[in-house]
Amino acid sequence: MKHAKRIVICMVVLLAACGAQNASTTGVVLVSEQRLQQLLPATVFIDGENVPTQQRNAALVQLPNGKILLASLIDTAGYSSAYQEKYAGVLLSQSRFTLGNKNLDAGAYAIGQKKNGDSVTVYVYNLGGEKLAELPTEKQENLRPVKPLQVISAADGSARLYVGPYYLSLAGR
Repeated sequence: MKHAKRIVICMVVLLAACGAQNASTTGVVLVSEQRLQQLLPATVFIDGENVPTQQRNAALVQLPNGKILLASLIDTAGYSSAYQEKYAGVLLSQSRFTLGNKNLDAGAYAIGQKKNGDSVTVYVYNLGGEKLAELPTEKQENLRPVKPLQVISAADGSARLYVGPYYLSLAGR
């Protein structure tokens, strides 16, 4: 009888652990600020320049496969105006992911943005400066707080990468 109780308890614990593990891998999950601080590089190499990242405007997420994606704005003060207009941030990913409607492989990407009236277009570049995607964003009017860059993950596992109040869907693949 005691042996059967122990087996039942062990099975319940194992099922709970598996359920928790599966719940954490069903979508994009924000990772702690402490872990972000450990992984965010001080600088990134983009198009021939070593540019500082902005810790205050960075986010780290875990994708459904357990790999991570880091997004950060960069500090382009002191760089040419053309460079500043082209690049605003960086995406570093251990795994394939989808940003808006663009599928991207694991790797490092520069991002830029351009305001067109009341909309914003996000541009994705490889580290050599070649444009890979031009992605229209959507605007969320009631977003609070509005930060220059943030990732918001929903309970259903979906996520959005925000640049100010403008966003693109973000998903692992």
